[in-house]
Amino acid sequence: MAKYKCPTLGDCDNANSGEVFERSPGDDVKCPKCDTPMELQAGGQLGPGGPNKKIAVAAVAGVLVLALGAGGYWYIQRPLKAAADLVEAAPVLVETVKVAIDLGKNAALAPSDEETKALRIEGDQKLANGDAAGAETASSKAAANEMLKTAISRMAQGRLDEAEKELAEARLRDPHNVLVSYNVAILRLKQNRTDDALSEFEASFKDGFQYFDQMAQDRDLDTLRNDKRFQTLLSRYQPQKS
Repeated sequence: MAKYKCPTLGDCDNANSGEVFERSPGDDVKCPKCDTPMELQAGGQLGPGGPNKKIAVAAVAGVLVLALGAGGYWYIQRPLKAAADLVEAAPVLVETVKVAIDLGKNAALAPSDEETKALRIEGDQKLANGDAAGAETASSKAAANEMLKTAISRMAQGRLDEAEKELAEARLRDPHNVLVSYNVAILRLKQNRTDDALSEFEASFKDGFQYFDQMAQDRDLDTLRNDKRFQTLLSRYQPQKS
C-alpha cells in the first residue's frame, strides 16, 4: 500500500501531526480532515499488486508533457521560422517569378542561363591562370547578360525607363553584344522611334546576329515587318536558306 500525508501544515491537524495514511490503488487519497489531496511519500511501501498503475501512468504523462513541451516548441518553431524566412524572401521570389513569366510572354531574344554560366566559369578559369584582363572581360559579359534579361522583363512590364538604364549598363560592359543591340532596337520600337530602332537592328546584324529564326517569332517586330527599310536590312544580312 502507498503512504500519503496531508500537505496543509498549519491548517489541518493531520498535517500538523504528520500522520501517515495508507491507501490501496483506487482508494480516495484526500485528507479525511480537510479534504485536500494528500501527497505520496517517497519510499512508501507498495502492496503485492506492484506499482500503482495510475501513479506510473501519471509519472509517464508528466515526462511526456515535459518532453512535448520542449520538443513541441522546437517542432512548432521550426515551421514558423521557415515561414518567416519565406515571407522575408518573398519579394525576391516574386521578382524571380515575374521575370520568368515576362520572358515567357513573348519569344524575346535573351541569352541563356547556360551561356551566362559558361562566361562566369571562363572568368574564374582565366583568373586562376593569371589572365586578369581576360577574366574581367568574361565577367563583364556575364554581367551584361544578366542586365539584358532584366531589361527584357522591364520592357514586358511596360517599365521602359528602367529597361533603358539596364540596357545602357549592359552595353557598357559588352559593347558588341548582338542581343543588347537587338533589344535596344525593340525598346526603340516601343518608344515609337522607328528610325533609331532600324539603326540598332543594323548594328546588331553587323556584329554577327544569328538569331533570325527566333526573330521571326518575336511579336514586337510585327509593326516593322512590312517596312521596306527593315526588309532591305534582312535581305542584306540574313543568310539565304538553300
